Amino acid sequence: MPANTRRWSRGPSQDPPRRPPPHAGPIVLITLSSLRADVVGGLGGEPGLTPFLDELIRGADWAGRAVAPSSWTVPAMASIWTGLRPWQHQTLGAAGDDSRATLGADLLTLPEALRAAGYRTHGFHSGDWLSGRFGYGRGFDDFADLGDGDEALDRLEQLPDGREFVWIHLPQPGVPYVRRVWLAPKSSDIPELLPHSIETDDLEPYFDPAVKLPEAKRELFWAMYRLNAAWADQRLGLLLQALRKSGRWDRTLIVVAADHGEDFGAPGQVFAGGNLGRQLLEVPLVVKLPAGWKRPLGVARGERAGTQRLWSTLVEAVGGTPPPVAAPSLFRRLPQEPVLSELYDIGGANQFSLVQGDFQLLWESRFAPPPPSYFGARFRSLCGPLDLARDPEAAVAAVLRRSASAFDAALPLSGDGRPRIALERWESTGSRPVSDPPRAAAMARLLAADWNRFVPAERSPAEEARRRGGGRSAV
Repeated sequence: MPANTRRWSRGPSQDPPRRPPPHAGPIVLITLSSLRADVVGGLGGEPGLTPFLDELIRGADWAGRAVAPSSWTVPAMASIWTGLRPWQHQTLGAAGDDSRATLGADLLTLPEALRAAGYRTHGFHSGDWLSGRFGYGRGFDDFADLGDGDEALDRLEQLPDGREFVWIHLPQPGVPYVRRVWLAPKSSDIPELLPHSIETDDLEPYFDPAVKLPEAKRELFWAMYRLNAAWADQRLGLLLQALRKSGRWDRTLIVVAADHGEDFGAPGQVFAGGNLGRQLLEVPLVVKLPAGWKRPLGVARGERAGTQRLWSTLVEAVGGTPPPVAAPSLFRRLPQEPVLSELYDIGGANQFSLVQGDFQLLWESRFAPPPPSYFGARFRSLCGPLDLARDPEAAVAAVLRRSASAFDAALPLSGDGRPRIALERWESTGSRPVSDPPRAAAMARLLAADWNRFVPAERSPAEEARRRGGGRSAV
């Protein structure tokens, strides 16, 4: 089946045809970078750290701990933007390869779908990965860097009634973490004596899972990250306040979500994109429907929904028909729907996660031994696009080139034919390994079946690129 959501959109509806009249009012989508669910007070996290998000949660139609489709921005946001899993949209974000970070021209993005439904579209991005360079400006009538946020605040404060879509991406609480001790709740254990900031270079040595993160460093990073989460909440509060000033609050469909979480070596790697642990996948998701909306959401409180379901949710809300291959909308009732997450080309392996209820199956398919210096090279490339042909440090480019070559030739799910699986249970205090071979085997079968859905045959990335158009830039 072609990897083209424009063709897929002609397929049958996911739901019965009887629906309420489509939403014709404003839609505001706010995404945050690296916000873990367990720091949000309204979701059982630290009280007082996120008061504005907590207030929104109290008045929302649905709010909970959702599951991200991947553990770093490129594949995770591409899934939110298309409703497709990473292997479907092929925006895999392999280190050092810009073409794998670009949204393919054949993918129907969320702003394009909403504009086709008569919406004026306005986007405020943060950082290079979500810029027009990588396809995120497609479908927007206005598209700009968020910067200090003043333009976005003005847009929300003066939001007209009618079909208006506004997307704002906040870069916090992702790195750099900046000291703002005045934001710490009085009840917190955040010390006052902290460095001015924590930069990516401070985290880089600990991205390699073989390098132990000292406890003192972990506590420092964790404290600074939580201050950044508090700052993200302050910025979110200003945006929500501006929307209220517009007089369109009741008429607006509001969604707030994080692209992924953040890791601090408990267990695993620092930063994002190194594994598919709970700390990287469990994120907040909040949905406020317009006043008087007649169709309830189908997700019960306490369920964990995948954030890639947002595409179909917003498309259905405005009267569109999501294609069968897109993740189902949140209006559909799917009790205990398993959520698949994917991470490709990380240290000679691909990683997969299936979350069902409180259980998580972790699947690793190895395609090559971990190359020397790989993790340092990958971390540097994730901090910004790296030109493999021109990078002055030839060793970095060579490491990434060898890994990419091995990845290109391997079957993504099968790897060397010996997948490594582990079962964990998510509890209120964190995750713990579980020994339950029958459950692990059943979830492994479910994971493989879910990954293979809409994938006629497992092909190597190079074969998949040729099938979809002959080059990575077209995926």
